[in-house]
Amino acid sequence: MRALLLDFDERRPRLADVPEPAGGEVRLRIQECGTCGTDRDLAAFAFGAPPSGESQLILGHEAVAEVADSSVPGLAAGTIVVPAVRRACPTPCASCARHRRDLCVTGAYQERGIFGLHGYCAEWAVDRAEDLFAIPPRLVDVAVLVEPMSVVEKACDVAVRLHPGEPSQLLVLGAGAVGMLAAWAGVRRGWQVTVVSREPEDGPRARLLRTGGVRYRTELPGMEADLVIEACGSAELAAAAVGCLKPLGVMVTLGARNETVRLPFLDLIVGNRTITGSVNAGPEHFRQAIGTLAGLEPAWLRPMIERRPLARALESFGAPAGDAIKVVHTLH
Repeated sequence: MRALLLDFDERRPRLADVPEPAGGEVRLRIQECGTCGTDRDLAAFAFGAPPSGESQLILGHEAVAEVADSSVPGLAAGTIVVPAVRRACPTPCASCARHRRDLCVTGAYQERGIFGLHGYCAEWAVDRAEDLFAIPPRLVDVAVLVEPMSVVEKACDVAVRLHPGEPSQLLVLGAGAVGMLAAWAGVRRGWQVTVVSREPEDGPRARLLRTGGVRYRTELPGMEADLVIEACGSAELAAAAVGCLKPLGVMVTLGARNETVRLPFLDLIVGNRTITGSVNAGPEHFRQAIGTLAGLEPAWLRPMIERRPLARALESFGAPAGDAIKVVHTLH
């Protein structure tokens, strides 16, 4: 079968033919696989690891698949599913034991297409039923957004749980796929949402956001918000956005890199403000993501996706995506 590989010996991504996987409760025919910043960092060898004893890792963690064969009652062939990414640590910690692998405290977890397990950017895969989430037919064309939306749903849950009041204003940093999905999730919750990013105010991303009632700006000064979701990858911008938090405000960081920044600690203390990080997502967040996407206008979601054949996968890593918000590679 054809697959997108990260070759740790040759230090490069490549397309290659590899053996089809065996075993597993469920055999999956992969339909498509999304590409995100994590994949680009993997292709640059910023992190990641192949399965033990191997030198190659099949990339891809944002997948949509069709069940080809299943030994699990209730999971019929033909069902469209989205798989979870993370798998529990070997001797499950308290979090992994209660099915919250996203909160693993040992760091010994594995992640499909990232750490220690092959991913889904291949024609076939096998998995366990408990790691698969069925997609209703009306969502199939945007199902590739479920995994990134699950990350957003977790971030929103964390923010609301940490905020001791009744938040109503959300500021999102970044207009990439996660940032835009965070904006839509905020709209779905009835919040007033503003996105701040570097794309021009008359650009396609800004126009798309405005169709859903989201305000768009290219600068932070003058902004105030109860909640901030950082989805821009910049610790500098995230630090600057702390000044936008109203008293009791909460910032959740999803992608900021390690940088040396100055934080107004006295303002955090006096204003009862909170900064926290969030990564991955639990099973309930996947279910919430499916529900949220089902409640959004398809006209907000479909323009986010640009589909390309697997043959163009290396191009996706080697060149800017242009106006594409979510590049998705088709396998079948």
